[in-house]
Amino acid sequence: MVAFRFNFRKTLFWLLLVGGFVALGSVMLRPPTFSGPIAKRAPNIFLPDALIRSHSLSKLPPDLLRMPLARDVLTEDFVAYYEQNENRMSFSGTLRRIAFEHKLDFPEKLLESVLNEPAEVALWRDDAGRLKDFVIVLSRNPLTRIIQALLSPAVYATDMQLFSAGKLDGTDVEMLVLSYGSGHHLLLLSKGDRIVALSNPGMLLSEGNSQSAKAAEIIRELLDDEEPISPFAQHFLLEEPLGEKTHDLTLGTRAFALNYDIFMPGLAALSLSFDDQGAWQSAALLDGDHWQDDGESLWAALPHGAGLCAALPADWEEMAPALRKLNARQPQQQTTAKEFTSSFAGPAGVCWYKEAKLYAPLFAARLTEDANKEKVEEFFDLAARAIKAKEGGTSTEPAEGIALWQGEIDSRFGSQNSSGSRTLKPALAIQGDTVFFSPDAALVENALAVAAKRYPALSDSFPSKKGTTLAFVNPDAMAALLQDEMFAALPRNEEELFRNAAEAYLVPRLKALARYSPQAVVLPKKIQSNGLAWYPLEWKETKPAH
Repeated sequence: MVAFRFNFRKTLFWLLLVGGFVALGSVMLRPPTFSGPIAKRAPNIFLPDALIRSHSLSKLPPDLLRMPLARDVLTEDFVAYYEQNENRMSFSGTLRRIAFEHKLDFPEKLLESVLNEPAEVALWRDDAGRLKDFVIVLSRNPLTRIIQALLSPAVYATDMQLFSAGKLDGTDVEMLVLSYGSGHHLLLLSKGDRIVALSNPGMLLSEGNSQSAKAAEIIRELLDDEEPISPFAQHFLLEEPLGEKTHDLTLGTRAFALNYDIFMPGLAALSLSFDDQGAWQSAALLDGDHWQDDGESLWAALPHGAGLCAALPADWEEMAPALRKLNARQPQQQTTAKEFTSSFAGPAGVCWYKEAKLYAPLFAARLTEDANKEKVEEFFDLAARAIKAKEGGTSTEPAEGIALWQGEIDSRFGSQNSSGSRTLKPALAIQGDTVFFSPDAALVENALAVAAKRYPALSDSFPSKKGTTLAFVNPDAMAALLQDEMFAALPRNEEELFRNAAEAYLVPRLKALARYSPQAVVLPKKIQSNGLAWYPLEWKETKPAH
């Protein structure tokens, strides 16, 4: 019989040694915690600027090119750009590298089909106005299988491009951060057959990986496959699920208004839907409370020949703060803000003409009644003070109810005068109950000629009166205006390289655009004063003015 002697010290030593290896192994297999960088400024995840809903993101560019206008203006280079986009190729390359190094069984077709499934992409503008940050929601996607493989400890605990950000608050959903490209981070979450990917982790996380409660709530809703309409679609009042083989592009006003969305409070968004056969339709999200008047009479007051015109459902009370600020600088000359803003009625109109510059459109607005002498003097005084222009003179024609104010401003963007300096010559005119203004006096003079029946009106070319005309576009005039502005910004002696590129690639596209006939964008349904609602748009070909 062999005696068993228990050596406490040796046993304790081996237990500590084995325990140490186990602890070390658990530390080594624990995924590294994501520690940034966390963007100091991240967009509000609950306020997207644009939304793409697609039955297949990879098919969206080629399907878009089935529309004749898009095909002629964008060409196949558009598809090639998105297929060979640096960030997309970098992301794809990162997945392939991880699959190769960790011997993951990802068929090549699986990797290629990641974006070939139903998806939603919400987008946000950056400080420069570009749609940059995004959240992608994928359904029935092969990426689910890939993420599940990446979440295995053997992979993401040992890969230098994968990090853990903990679990989504209120769930057991693991949050994985994938680092790719030059400082890009993708926050990935997976539940069932749903994937949510955030291009900017700061939309959910802050320092220390603490989570925004509201952002976490939205992501939980996005991961819920029982919700047919996402929070992003609800934000844009899209109540119907996406149709089969269909793409839907929705742009909020902030995405295309170039920070001038204050001039169009009644327009919340525009939508374009199209399928894989080239059929398409458009719609506008309008606030009926801002459309007390359809503004049709303005089209009869504006001159013919515009490249682009649009109705602006202006909120005239928004002028009050600017007027009060102007009065504070010049208290000796007061313009009562409330009385002045109440002088306007209905929407305004704006038009760009190829004879003028892009920065010198023509504006028109209606007054509640014909302007009397006191109202005219009030307008002229305000124009002189606000523009700080040298007095260019005033004139009135009482018999025709016309009053004209002209100024002059030294500006390198203006035309050269006899003394060799460059000046802009703004003008403001009042004809009855209509006010015109433009940085280019020639456009105002044309508007007065319309009133005197010496110049054709924009509405002379419109189709028969059925519905409300929201906008007008003449591709020929618009292409000419854009080409002139492009070449003015690229003088050959200073920007030869970009000038040559513009001539080679952009000019042919503008020529293709110019071949299309003028169109009026018509709202067939009457706008109801019951808040926000979607209205279908009709594009009607116009006839030449006589």
